[in-house]
Amino acid sequence: MTELFLQTGHLSDEGLQALIDGTLDEMQRLEAAEHLSFCDECLTRYTALLTGDVLEEPEQDVTLPVMRKLRRRAVKNVWNRYAAAAAAVVITAGLWYSGVFGGAMEALAIQPPALEQTAQAQEPGPLGQLLERIEGKPARPDNGLGPEHRPNDLHQLEEPELDEEPDQEKDGGLGQWLSQFLDRQDN
Repeated sequence: MTELFLQTGHLSDEGLQALIDGTLDEMQRLEAAEHLSFCDECLTRYTALLTGDVLEEPEQDVTLPVMRKLRRRAVKNVWNRYAAAAAAVVITAGLWYSGVFGGAMEALAIQPPALEQTAQAQEPGPLGQLLERIEGKPARPDNGLGPEHRPNDLHQLEEPELDEEPDQEKDGGLGQWLSQFLDRQDN
């Protein structure tokens, strides 16, 4: 049996060689590993012994086959991307021509004449002022609420009495009643 440690407390050369060869038992191997973890001098000697080992080389050069495989894989990935893009274009075109997107496009379309009519109906508001500015007409500084819209006395602020309650069954129903109510407010 080889002596693992010297009298100085460092690992012996035979102990280091046995560690490299793997001939130490479990307990000796753990003791040597623990000693190498804190002793820099023994670690330097151990690494010097290890550098003399010949590195294993592969039986044949693997660079060329590996590079060919990588090149094939890269070309395959490029073709797969183009194929996926072409399939997406074909599917989208098919759906487009079949009319699947037609209803959605019509719903999203903005019709400027309807927008202008709505804005003109709301002329006293900020949108009416914006349209007046765009069309070149001067905007009213009173936000469209001129003297004709202001009450002369407090009695005009009270709600007028209505002749009848809203009736859904008559012509016009609630909409007609509401427009009459608003007309009375304006007068």
